[in-house]
This record gives sequence, C-alpha cells and structure tokens, in this order.
Amino acid sequence: MADPAVRLQVCLETLGVEEETLEGVPAHLRLPVAVTRYWLRRASPEPTLLKALLMVMVQGELNRQSRETTGWQGYTEHLFKPLDGVVAHSFNQWQACLNDCSKLNLLLCKPLPEPHYAWLYQGRLVHRRQKQLQEREPEDIVQDDQFRRLYRRLLGAVTQPDPGANRRTGGPEGQLRASMEHLHLNTEDEEEEELGGAEGLDQGSDWPRVSVRTRYRTKDRKDRSRNPELGRKQEREGWL
Repeated sequence: MADPAVRLQVCLETLGVEEETLEGVPAHLRLPVAVTRYWLRRASPEPTLLKALLMVMVQGELNRQSRETTGWQGYTEHLFKPLDGVVAHSFNQWQACLNDCSKLNLLLCKPLPEPHYAWLYQGRLVHRRQKQLQEREPEDIVQDDQFRRLYRRLLGAVTQPDPGANRRTGGPEGQLRASMEHLHLNTEDEEEEELGGAEGLDQGSDWPRVSVRTRYRTKDRKDRSRNPELGRKQEREGWL
C-alpha cells in the first residue's frame, strides 16, 4: 500500500485543495470542507447557500461533540413548507461532490478521516438557514462563541486563496509552465505574421495563389524532366 502522505496528496490534488488550507479544521470535517471548497469553485450556477451549509455543518459538529439528545430539534421544523428550487439544486450538487469524494477517500484507504455523516448536514435545516440569512448574518442567528469560532474557521478554509499559489509561480514547475506559455505565444505570433504577410499580398491581387501554383508547377516540370515516362502518364490522365 502507498504511503499515507502519498494517498492524502492524491485525494487533495483531485479536489484542488492544499493540505495547508485544512490546518485548524477538525479532523473529520476536513473531507467535507475540502469538498465544499471544490464545489464552491466549480458549481454552476454559482452557489448561494455556502453560509447556510457551513452553519448546519458547524451545528451538527457541536451537537455531536456535546451528545445532546435535543441537538436535532429544529431540523424537523417546517417539514411541509415548499423548498426553494435553486437552493435544492445547489445542495444536490454539493451532495454529489461529497458522495464521489467519499468513494475516492475510501478507495485510497481513508487518508482523510471519514466524517460523521449522520451529524454532518440536514437538507431541511439548510433551506431554513438560507431563508434566515436573507435578513441576518450567521453570527446573529446563533449567538454562541464556540459556534462562531468554528464557523469562522471553516469559512476561512473554504474561501481563502490557495496558500501555495505564490510559491508555485516561482518554483521549477512554475518556471517550466511560464516557458511553455512563452513558447506557445511566440509560435502564435509567428503564425500570425506569416498569415498577415500572405493576406497583405492578397489585397487587390492574386499573388499568393499564383505563387503557390507556380511553385508546384516548377516542381512538376522538374519531376517530368527527370522522368519523361511520368510526364507522358500525367498528360494522359489529364494533369495539364
């Protein structure tokens, strides 16, 4: 079996997340936070329920830690109210990302601790929080210091820029990438110059076409002078 660090790197690189980003996040929330970061950058349309999703994630984690039997009260409130279609679509996208990444994590023998799914999220509460956030901020809805600290930590891990972005631009890989891009641009410039020259000759004249035909006819004459039989064959077949 591969080294745990290698398996972790494969998992995080698949999601486009650096390990440094997850520092300070509780161990079994690192997978859903990495998934949320991936989902936030690639979902279409752009997600609008990030704060609501993180709120429910934090609330579930704190309830799990305290083991309160009444911790899930409120998750079953307003069960029969219609759901917002946009929120439901975005939430389903997030669930799909979490499902696929959980399978990858399992395939790699769990380099990231498996989250406690039963405490991780609840769709109805996500909808309820999203509606509350239209008028208030998360820290006004849940006035608890422990909640606020964990919420800020998760929000920072999901939204902060890649810590290694600046380092990558100056490293060997960044230099190689820059060199390849420079080569590609130079090649495009040369092609544009060649095409531009031909287009310039083409304005008001038939020079490019005459030049091309002349070149091939010159080559054709040379071939026939070297091989008279080839010339007679081309004449019979209607080349000229």
